[in-house]
Amino acid sequence: MPVRGRGREWNANAGRQYEVGLRVSDEKQTERGSGTLVTGGLIAAVILAGYIAWRWLEASGGVGSLFDRFGPFAPLVSIPVHVLLSATPFPSELIGIANGSVYGLWLGTLCSWIGWWCGAALEYTLVRRGAREIRWGDAAIHLPEWLHRFPVGHPVFLIVGRQLPFGFHTVNVLAGLAGVSARRQMICAAISNLPYAFLSAAAGAGLIASGPG
Repeated sequence: MPVRGRGREWNANAGRQYEVGLRVSDEKQTERGSGTLVTGGLIAAVILAGYIAWRWLEASGGVGSLFDRFGPFAPLVSIPVHVLLSATPFPSELIGIANGSVYGLWLGTLCSWIGWWCGAALEYTLVRRGAREIRWGDAAIHLPEWLHRFPVGHPVFLIVGRQLPFGFHTVNVLAGLAGVSARRQMICAAISNLPYAFLSAAAGAGLIASGPG
């Protein structure tokens, strides 16, 4: 009898543990699903904000019109717009060129560098928060084979990859998926965005310098 009693007690305890395990598993799945929904909502909101910023900038007449309207405070408006465009599928290259034509080489380079750097941070953060269902193969499809020899967290991958076509968004997404540390991501983004910001501003400043008169 005592043996049977202990057996029934053990079965009851096991049953309770199993029920607790099921509840914990369900709670984790619910939290994971909620996190995915929140992240998806944030991504959709950023893309929508980028679209609105893009259309507003076009309707306003570009970065030059912002300088006419806001004067020396124009970068406080153009840089946030640049951040939104660079973190979304909408074109941001023309802003980099316009920065050079409006603000000159050095200030234009600084504005473009800040815009692309913060855009990289925003895109990386959104992916890092929970967009884990993206397959690495799909995200890396635009990168050349030789770059795949380096791990995603390697500085060569994070810096050189951004210089390639489609590399800016691809590297940001992969860095978020791979869990690359924010410190490494931001340092490499700062280094890799500087040459492009300088060349874009130089192109804009050169267009102004070579204009009529």
